[in-house]
Amino acid sequence: MDEPLVSIIIPTHNRIEKLIRLISSILESDYPKDKLEIIVVDDASTDGTHEYIKKLFPQVKVIRNEEEKLLAESRNIGVRVSHGKYIFIIDDDNVVDKNALRELVEFMEKHPEVGVAGPIMYFLSDPKRIWCAGVRRNYWTTITKLIGFNTKNRRLFKEPYESDDFPNAFMVKREVFEKLGLFNSNLFPIHYDEADFCQRVKRSGFKVMVVPSAKVWHDIPLPKLSRASSLHLKSLLRAYYASRNRILFHWKWSKNMLQRVTTLMTSLAVTLYYITAVARDHNIKDKGKIISSILKGVIDAFKIISQGGINDYGHL
Repeated sequence: MDEPLVSIIIPTHNRIEKLIRLISSILESDYPKDKLEIIVVDDASTDGTHEYIKKLFPQVKVIRNEEEKLLAESRNIGVRVSHGKYIFIIDDDNVVDKNALRELVEFMEKHPEVGVAGPIMYFLSDPKRIWCAGVRRNYWTTITKLIGFNTKNRRLFKEPYESDDFPNAFMVKREVFEKLGLFNSNLFPIHYDEADFCQRVKRSGFKVMVVPSAKVWHDIPLPKLSRASSLHLKSLLRAYYASRNRILFHWKWSKNMLQRVTTLMTSLAVTLYYITAVARDHNIKDKGKIISSILKGVIDAFKIISQGGINDYGHL
């Protein structure tokens, strides 16, 4: 097989040690190095990421955002300057198995109907325990399920199968970006940007598939009794977008008004759960500010819906 060029887009913000670890794992891949284009998008880091990565990995292209643009637009910036037939989007807090890129490329080369393909993602701290083997979204309850979460039973996942979307690591055929545009960074600058993109992919006729033979390890804490941290509620920014974007995503992709109203009610119920989780979590400081951010997210979601601004997205 004459391997096609793969562009690897890595958005990063103030996580230089994790970024170095990821790049090192990519360079240890069994995919030909001359067929890899690594692009780091430094989202206004203050830890010297831009200069250090350029010096440590001269073969890596580093783009610096002078002001923070968040995840979706950083991904878009990387995609716009890329040249690969396939574009591998991956967050900096991951480690790539040496066979992952080849497994994904070979699968997509054999299946032209597939627009997005992703690996099974494991916990880095427990390398055989699955964090995410794809995603299932309920378009009535708004509940997201990470397939295979917290299991070590890989035998459940032998053959490729469809997923609603992927977090953190997935490969996209360039043709898909050319036909459908980029991530909707205006509406979903962080949280639900992948879900929205993959919905557009699926509804355009392409498939979104899990390739179980491809593996990535995600540096995320193992499940604990405290839920607020795992729900992205320790940060003001993430608390705001987690509540806001749940409402916007399901409003946009509901099939009819009954489903829209139902998801709106369930989203508000989830918001109450968020607030309760924050209030009960002794590890969270500034609980009042976090709760205010959650509520502001809900209010702003209603404003955006009332203004009809839910369909814009970027192009190559």
